[in-house]
Amino acid sequence: MSSSQPRAALAKGLVFVGAATLVGNGAAYLLSMVAARVLTPADFGALGALLGLLVIISTIGIAMQAFTARRVAVAGDERARVEGESIRMSAFVAGGIMVAGVLLAWPVSVVFQIPVIAVATGVASIGFVVIGSAAMGIAQGREEHLRLSWAFIANGVGRAVGGIVGVVVLGSVTGVGIGVVTGCAVGAFVAYRLICPGAWSSSLRAGMPVEFAHVVHALMVLFTLTNIDVLLARIYLTEVQSGEYAVGVLLAKIAFFLPNAIIIVLFPKMTGGRSTRTVYLATGLTAIVGLVITGFSFLFGDLVIRILGGAQYTELGSEAWLFALEGSAFALVQVLLYARLATQDQRAVFAVWAALIVLVGVVVVWRHETVAEIVTTVVVVSLALTVVGLIMDRRQAPPSVPIPLEPAE
Repeated sequence: MSSSQPRAALAKGLVFVGAATLVGNGAAYLLSMVAARVLTPADFGALGALLGLLVIISTIGIAMQAFTARRVAVAGDERARVEGESIRMSAFVAGGIMVAGVLLAWPVSVVFQIPVIAVATGVASIGFVVIGSAAMGIAQGREEHLRLSWAFIANGVGRAVGGIVGVVVLGSVTGVGIGVVTGCAVGAFVAYRLICPGAWSSSLRAGMPVEFAHVVHALMVLFTLTNIDVLLARIYLTEVQSGEYAVGVLLAKIAFFLPNAIIIVLFPKMTGGRSTRTVYLATGLTAIVGLVITGFSFLFGDLVIRILGGAQYTELGSEAWLFALEGSAFALVQVLLYARLATQDQRAVFAVWAALIVLVGVVVVWRHETVAEIVTTVVVVSLALTVVGLIMDRRQAPPSVPIPLEPAE
């Protein structure tokens, strides 16, 4: 194979997956934009808190995709069994999430002032996301970028269309929850049938739950860090201010998720000792995307906020670039954390934990009076963590521990 063929395959994968992430994430932002215009600022603040919680919980789905992709990428002749085990595990995890959602819906509703049915249905939707993520992880590990792209679109658009129909018809946060769970169920079914129809295993290998738990832990801490600010805003700011902050977070999420195609396509290539050049490439491309988004938001902040939230939020325009910078820095942190997960280096998660503790401590004790105080605190912490991540990545990681592929006794 000539050297130009791998480059062409990489470019094609970035185009396919990049387009799919734009469509899928664009649909998610469309849901928020529609909801911002249908709901009152107070209700939209509640929806922002709910979506923040769901993004944190959906880390389990992202972890399932990364976990599955890595195992499939290194499986060799064991690939069919690995795929079946991943689907089996995803079904068990999904069931646990749905049960937990029912049990925790009321206390979460009270703490964050979100309708209880919206919490229960929103959390249940993540169960379906986990199953769809396992299927997408199989396509990612196979490097079947076209199927992965269609599955990503099915999941993202299904979720968004369901939520938009729910909020328009019912005019409430509860309507969003009901619509989202329906759309996620459809998306999971499409992903499974498209990528791995019939995949199943009667057992799980030894070590799988432990490895999956580590991936969940690492990504859960990261996504808690990237979403805790909107929850803190809901607690400390007024209802109107928390609604404004939720609009700003939409921009941060765009900056965070827009470069996702880069890590999705390059992650399988970070396994098996092939990571150094791939990590540099992923980091550089992600940084370029972040600079473009932040620069555009600095120059045209009023326009960006008007598009995302409507004319009632245009006072936020002068701070738009801060939200964009926050999301861009967290995108770099995500690349560096994925690089460590690919080599099964478990040390990087401690830096993320430290950043989370510092962020919550500073906001709770000191900087929580205005939107600007909270977002600038997040920016400082995210940039500091990016620097720490770059320093850690320049050091040699310890030898990776191979995943056991023997069947459980």
